[in-house]
Amino acid sequence: MTLINTCMLMVVLQPLFVYLALFKQPEFPPMTDTPVKNDDALFLFVTPGVSVFYFSQFFEALLYLGGVWVLGLLLAVILASKAKKTVTKDDAISFTIAGFIFFGIIKLIAMAIAYFFMDDPAKAAQTAIPPANDESVFSVSQLFSVDYLYNALWPTLYFLVLMIITLVIKVIEHHSSFKKAPSGLLITLGAALAGIAPLAGEAYIVGIIANFIIFIVFCSLCLKIDVKQDPSAGAIGLFFGYILMTGIGFSVICKVIYELFFN
Repeated sequence: MTLINTCMLMVVLQPLFVYLALFKQPEFPPMTDTPVKNDDALFLFVTPGVSVFYFSQFFEALLYLGGVWVLGLLLAVILASKAKKTVTKDDAISFTIAGFIFFGIIKLIAMAIAYFFMDDPAKAAQTAIPPANDESVFSVSQLFSVDYLYNALWPTLYFLVLMIITLVIKVIEHHSSFKKAPSGLLITLGAALAGIAPLAGEAYIVGIIANFIIFIVFCSLCLKIDVKQDPSAGAIGLFFGYILMTGIGFSVICKVIYELFFN
């Protein structure tokens, strides 16, 4: 499986991981109020460890899968107030390390089996490790090229402009007391476009992560302005969050279908 397909698969799985880590009821609830280690929190921290399967591209894989991991953690932070279980700092550190060790052992076992039981061990190793010239992986030098960044991430650039304009309009509304506030419509549009816009670019995973962070930052700033006038206005953030995650889910499904059947 190519790195880009692995990243898309992990993006799809992040909501499931958050559910298992924060909301799944334990099979054997504790009989006392003593805190119990949340073993299901492991699911929140396995994503970076998958990068060991791409040994020849380890740092690129760690960059992309780490970004997907951050996306899942941000979703967990958003839902933390409604969670039924907690995740401690010690859990985060130990489970992240355990993820690298676990997938590293699987990688070694797979390579050992291929070496001893396949006819051509060299060919098996090349099959197990994706080629360095995989078109779906971007080099580090490309990531810092202005031309590449614009060509690959122009939807994110325009999305950032949209959110800046939305914040400016929100500030103007706050000081001018407009009866009809277009900023709410723009935030709703931004929530939908955050996941859909990266489909038009060439760096889909990076675009999704960047748009997610941009929307969370600017939407939070807009809601803070609303809360100053109406303390209950922050509740609408759940509505925006629902549209955001729906848009990302729809986008990922479209991308997976395209990669599997049309690319």
